[in-house]
Order: sequence, then C-alpha cells, then structure tokens
Amino acid sequence: MTSREQDGGKAPRSSRYPGLGTGGMREELRASLLKIFLLKVREVRGEEAARDLLVGAGIDPQLLDHETAWLSVDAAHRILLAISEEIGAAAMHDVSAFVANPEALGPFVRMVREVREPLAAYRYIAAHAPEQTRVGEYELEDLAPPKEGKPSDTHKLRVTYKPRPEEPGESDDLLCTVREGQLAGLTTLWGLPAATIEHESCLAKGGDACRYLVSWSEVDPTARRAPLLAIGAALGTFAVTAPFHWIGGTVSGLVAGGLGYGLGVLLARSKRTERDRTYERTRIATLERGLELRGDSANVVPGDLVGTVLAGKYRIGKRIGSGGIGVVHAAEHIGLGTQVAVKVLRGAAAKDGAEIARLRREAQVSSALDHPNVVKVLDLDQLQDGSIFVVMELLRGRSLAEKLHREGPLGPGYAIHVFRQVCLALAAAHDIGVVHRDLKPGNVFLCDDGMTAKVLDFGMSKLAADTMGGGTEKLTQDGYTLGTPEYMAPEQCIGAAVEPRTDLYELGVLMYEALTGDLPIKSANRRELLDLHQRQVPPGMRQKRPDLPIPQALDDAVLTCLRKKPHDRPADARAFEAMLAAVPLEGVPMHYPRNVGRTASSRRVVFEEPRPTEKARPGP
Repeated sequence: MTSREQDGGKAPRSSRYPGLGTGGMREELRASLLKIFLLKVREVRGEEAARDLLVGAGIDPQLLDHETAWLSVDAAHRILLAISEEIGAAAMHDVSAFVANPEALGPFVRMVREVREPLAAYRYIAAHAPEQTRVGEYELEDLAPPKEGKPSDTHKLRVTYKPRPEEPGESDDLLCTVREGQLAGLTTLWGLPAATIEHESCLAKGGDACRYLVSWSEVDPTARRAPLLAIGAALGTFAVTAPFHWIGGTVSGLVAGGLGYGLGVLLARSKRTERDRTYERTRIATLERGLELRGDSANVVPGDLVGTVLAGKYRIGKRIGSGGIGVVHAAEHIGLGTQVAVKVLRGAAAKDGAEIARLRREAQVSSALDHPNVVKVLDLDQLQDGSIFVVMELLRGRSLAEKLHREGPLGPGYAIHVFRQVCLALAAAHDIGVVHRDLKPGNVFLCDDGMTAKVLDFGMSKLAADTMGGGTEKLTQDGYTLGTPEYMAPEQCIGAAVEPRTDLYELGVLMYEALTGDLPIKSANRRELLDLHQRQVPPGMRQKRPDLPIPQALDDAVLTCLRKKPHDRPADARAFEAMLAAVPLEGVPMHYPRNVGRTASSRRVVFEEPRPTEKARPGP
C-alpha cells in the first residue's frame, strides 16, 4: 500500500526526503532501534502523543509495546520523520539514556547471557547484526587494545556500518541517528555514562559507509583523582604541621597522603562493584522483559523457535537465513530423518494479509514448477498463533550476492553456466504464467556442488493467468512499483503491466553486475533511479571493464536484455538461453584470480589458460 501522507500543505514526506519510498511489510529493522526514540517522545509529550504519532505515520500503535517486532526501512523512516517533527532534531540526539530502559531491553536477551562487559557488548552487536538489521552489516576495530595482556579501562572503537550489497544505500541521516543512539547508550546498561560518538564518514553525505569512533572509560573519575587526592592531603598536612616539627610534619603528610590514596581506591572499587550490580539488575530486567514479550505469540522472535517441533513433524535447528517476510531455519523431519529448510512468517508480517498471501504464493508457485533450478517446496502448514510456514528442500551453498560480495565478478565461463540455468527456471515459470519480477543476486542460489544454480523467492511473482486454481490474486494496487529498484525494468518502475520479458530486463541487470562487479544504472535516490531506468542507456560491459576478457557475443546478449521496450528484448527466456549457449567459450576463463577487483584496473589482467576440463561448455 502506498503512503499518501501529507503535513498540511507540505509535500508528502516520501518526496521531501530522498530515499524514502512507499511503505511495505518487509522485515528489515528491529523495532527496538526506534523504541528509544518513542520513549523519548513519551517522556516529552506523553503516552497519548507517542501513540498518536505512530497512528499518524501509518504504524500500529502497539509498536510502542513490542520492541522485538520487525519493520520495513520505509516504515522506520516515517516514524523517525514524525518523531523529528514532534520533539526536534536536537532531542533525537539525546536518547542514549533510554537504551537501558526496561521497556527497550527485549532484543538483548541473548546478549546478556553471553557478555559481562561493555566491550563484549559492542563486539556482540557487530557480530550479530542480523538480530537487529537485515539491510546492513557491521565491522568493529579496537583502536585501544590492551597492552601486554593487561585489561584496559579506556576503550576506543571504530564501528563501520555498510548496507548489504543487495540493499540500497541511505540518502538521509535519520537511520544514522538511530545507530548513534544505540552505540552511545550501550554503556548505560552498566550504569556508565553514555559513550562519546564521533562520526568519521556518513552514507548520507556520499560516504561508502558510516564510520563511528566510539569511546568510553570504565574507570570512575574518583579513581583517576586518587593520586591527586593523596598529594593534596600530604601537602596540606605537611604545611600545617611542618612549622612546629618538620619531621613530624613529613610523617603526618605521608600518612595523610596514604589515607587519601586509599580512600580514592576504595571509592573507585565501590563504583566498580556498583557497576557490576547495575548490569546484573539490567540482565535480570532483560530476561524478565523477554518473558513478558513471549506472552504475545505474534511477537516471538523467530530465532526462539530453535529446538521446538512444528506441526509435530519438524524439529527446528539453527537459523540459516532471512527473507523479506520471514526467517529460514534448518530442520529435521522427525519421522523420516530427512534434512529440510523451514521458512516461517513471523513478526509484523504475520498479521498482514498481503504478506501471508505472498508466502502462500511462493509455496504454490515453487510446488507447481517442480523444476531442478527452482527450490522444491515440500509442505505448507500453520502454527497455533496463526503464523504459517513453508517446508523446502535444504540447500547447501551460498547466494550469488554473497559470492559477489566476497570474490568480485564472475568469470564469463562460469557466469554463462549459472545464467543458462536461471533462464531455464524462468522459462518454466513463464510457461505456467508466472513472472518472478524480483530477480537479484540474493535470489539466485549457488549450490555446493559448483554446478547447480536455483532461483529463489517467488513470493512477489505475478500470476498472468488463472494457473493456481484460485484465480489471479491481486496483491498490490494498480500503479504500485514492486521489486528491487536497482534491477527493475522500465515498465515495472512506472507500475505498468509486467510480462515475461520484464524478468529478462532484471536478468540483464543481474548479469551485468555479476560480470563487471557494478550495476549498469546507479543512483542514491530511489526516485531518480526509477527515472534513469526509463531513459539511461548503460555502456557495454567491455567498455565498463576493458580489463576483463568478456566475450563480445556475451556483451551483446546482455545489452539486448537491457533495452527499454519489452518487444526489443529477446522473445523469451529460452531464446535468451540459446543466445548464451552460442557464446564461444574457447579460451574464456571459468574463474578469475583473486586479484580481480570490483572496478576496472589500469592494465588488462593476464589469465591462466583454462584447464582442459574447463574448455568444455558446461551444461545446465
């Protein structure tokens, strides 16, 4: 559903702030990141004002009570904009004290079981970023490590936040303010003052990442002043007693100095003990908050399913991934002993009819396809709280997004092998009237056997005909743009009707990125990106990466997919697969050496001659 909010005579918020698009129910950000700001609003304006603010932003006001729920990035933006207008930008930078508020502690349940000191908490947040965000990753660098094995009481970290490769960047600083608030307030869990934050670089200002210098001290100021107290006491006593007897004055000064130093050390030790007690109280409050939130089954964290048995058949194992509307766990069929994957629709999406329909559609489409290059769906069932889950074959490997992120561009030989399989999967879908309309690196899975590729996530697919037995289900309004902006076809960008050749445009964008390491069309602004897909003609891949041996025939084939008008693209997925099959592979490398980066180098890379086994054209 699109957002049409307006403030008086002002333009809609989505148009006044770059990067803020329509709403949606993608589970991307944990509500706890915003809870501290909502608590600030409640303190300043009152409970009713806080709930009215959420209603005005088009969000369920119960969010104020359930910080473990998930929100889309767009929904988070709407809330933050409303908060900024309600209490002012300055007040939004003074929320660190609310991080330790008992009503905001729900997401820290796992953390308090593992950490005992602030440094460990920052390391946990960085290592377990998916517990709070599914659109970004954290890296942590300790700038003041302990010396000679001695623990340090003064800490300084560089915390780097980067959007995931398949996610758009940020073009305003609202979410940056959210991260600053949490990073500053983490130390307050121990009763320490808020950490000091220095912002080195920012995505909203054109940086490649948000980098924060986080510093704090665990030594009470009293302890730092203990030597000064000792010196002051010694000199004061000596000054008073020395005129009468200098030896006695000296002794008295030394005794007074020792007592002063001892008093300072005792006070510091008392403060450290109080800090530990404060964290113990925080830990207990966090666990109690977790139990309290479990009372609402709709807000149980998906990870809490580990060890449970669903529908009396599937024993849930570790979490292995997440999607737009659910999380995926490894599981075992108790009766058969087979390993499967279970995707559960939880959180806010479990209450949304459209998201439930999308998960059902994903299951129905995948089951109807029954193609070796589409993940197999084995079961569809429902939990007692109304959440539904889908049981699928357990895939072992990694997504194309992860491979590109870690290794850079694909070798042309391997890319042709992978994308011929994607073409065959799309052809099978198009045969039954299904248009995927969300092809991107995260939705192509590369199996561990090194040969098999599978297309995932048909949850946003479009049914072109009554093929599922229940008529064509309309999940979106007319004119609504659904998909990932970087990969969307021109007709998709304006909300026009989609067709099979819409998928071919997305496939062209995907192949361009996989072969060059860069997108053919880029912009930090969603609105501008959608416009550029209408009119901008990207350069050829060989022009983009003259240092890479991309065959001319492969370059030509991909560019045909990127034509603006659908009828100018290949006739169908099988026709495009035939174009890929016709690309000469003589001397074309399957894989690049590790020194091939994401951007063009000043010299052409010299590649080893492919091994004899690699010269043969790999079949799908």
